Amino acid sequence: MSRLDEAQARLETALRRLESALQSTQQASDAAMAARDRQIATQAAEVAALRQERDSLGVAADQAAARIDAVIGRLRTSLAN
Repeated sequence: MSRLDEAQARLETALRRLESALQSTQQASDAAMAARDRQIATQAAEVAALRQERDSLGVAADQAAARIDAVIGRLRTSLAN
């Protein structure tokens, strides 16, 4: 085998290794992006749940304030009599 043939064989081997490394890198990148997408979806769902809980608490607070105002109103009425 000539030196040129040996060099070409080494280049082909190096090319196969590079292609394999590229494929592995692409697979790792795809897996990382999929994990990131799942994490984003999970966090978006958590934010939506927290917003809903905040809204529910706001409604409950408004209802409690209305009941307190009603009790205060009745007390004022009874004290005025």
